[in-house]
Amino acid sequence: MKKKTSKVEWRTDLNDTQQKIIKLLSEDHQLSAVKLAEKIGVVRRNIENNIKKLKEYGILIRHGSPKNGYWEIIDKDLQE
Repeated sequence: MKKKTSKVEWRTDLNDTQQKIIKLLSEDHQLSAVKLAEKIGVVRRNIENNIKKLKEYGILIRHGSPKNGYWEIIDKDLQE
């Protein structure tokens, strides 16, 4: 059986947490930092720091308000 490999795993410049954030946000663009932290198993502050880096890298952008907004993955190579 062939294993499906995500393109995110091929990026060597992103750490493991950043890759997991991209994968989860590609499945649900409205996840909050709290929900991401719960799903990945790290503290919210870790998620916030990694999201900040992803925004600096030009990979993620936030649209709308913190409660009703959504994330957009700018780097199309990272989307499945």
